[in-house]
Parts: sequence; structure tokens; C-alpha cells
Amino acid sequence: MRGVPLALAGGLALLVVGLLVVLSGSPVTVIGTNAVADHHEVEVVEGGYHACQASGTLPAGTTAIRLSATANTGPRIKLKVFAGGKLVTSGEREAGWGVDETVTVPVRRVPRTVDDAQICIKFGPVIEGIALNGTLLKTTNGAGETTSVPLLRFEYLRARHASWFSLLTTVARHLGLGHEPSGTWVVLVLLGLMVAIAVLATQLVLRELP
Repeated sequence: MRGVPLALAGGLALLVVGLLVVLSGSPVTVIGTNAVADHHEVEVVEGGYHACQASGTLPAGTTAIRLSATANTGPRIKLKVFAGGKLVTSGEREAGWGVDETVTVPVRRVPRTVDDAQICIKFGPVIEGIALNGTLLKTTNGAGETTSVPLLRFEYLRARHASWFSLLTTVARHLGLGHEPSGTWVVLVLLGLMVAIAVLATQLVLRELP
């Protein structure tokens, strides 16, 4: 039983270290879009679907691209960005990204702003259909026939210069809204209660040891 206190202390230490590592990271922020409106489910496609579309200006520093697509179990995504026929950046997202209305694909950092970018995506195999969110572009051919082409909404992301630590006050203030009473102090009280419960639970475990 001598190992129980050591295991308990080690688990708490790992929890604190993990929390510090997460908070020291930087959240991503949107630095640009392709100006396509985000209308839900403009078309449903199957696995293996691939398409390219003009996507405006790709800002310098982009490290991820968020595209508007929904699936119960999202397939693997391959994404490439071209400009003037040359590959600018690319990235992949593994399958299993869930039911959110967007999915973020990490890409190699874009060193400088790219005008007239073209984004090409390809979905891997999937059992159910994938809903594309964006808008429909209607085109008319020479025979007068009208067709609709889905345009995905893209958002260009990069990490903020500030870490999560610098946003703690802002997050606490937002979490404290909508309560009665309300205020940042509500979050601080809840955090204090969580720490107190953890301390009491640890003391109880140690006290019950033979």
C-alpha cells in the first residue's frame, strides 16, 4: 500500500503538468475567408468526391484551413492549395472528425500572402453521405441548360501570438455571464470549490489507507 500515495501524487502532478502544457499553447484565430456564405447542406456527396474552387486571397501565416462540411463520421480529407498552377501548401485530416458543421485541416505554414488561390479537396471512402455547407453557384451552358455547383466556405486560421494564459480573465468573464448572481468571481469560486474537493478527496484516500 506504500505505493498508493506515490501513485496519487504522480497522477496529480501529471494532471497539473498537462493543464500547464495546454494553457501555454496558443488558440487559433480566423485571419481570412473566401467570402462564401455558410448555408447548411447545399449538397450531399459521397466518399471519393473531389473538387477545386477559386478561394480568393490566402493570408500569410495560415497554418490551417477550416472547410464547411458535415458527416456523422467524417472521412479522410486531402487538401491542396494552388496558385498560378504551383502548389502553395497542402495538408490532410484523418477520418473520424465527427458531426460538427466544419472541419479543420492543418496545412504547412504559408510564408507569404497568396492571391487568386485555388483549393482542391478530396474525401476518402465513407459509408454515409457528406453534407457540403456553403452556397450554390448557378451556371448556364451554351445550350441554355442551368447547373448548380456547390461552393464550400473556407476559413483561414493561424495561431494567436498570445497563449491561453493571457485569455484566462476574458474566458472567466464570459463564463460568469448569464448567471444570477453573475460576474467573474463566480468562476473563481467554482474553481476554488473544485480545488477544495480534490484536496479533501486526496486526504480521504490517504486517511483510509491501512
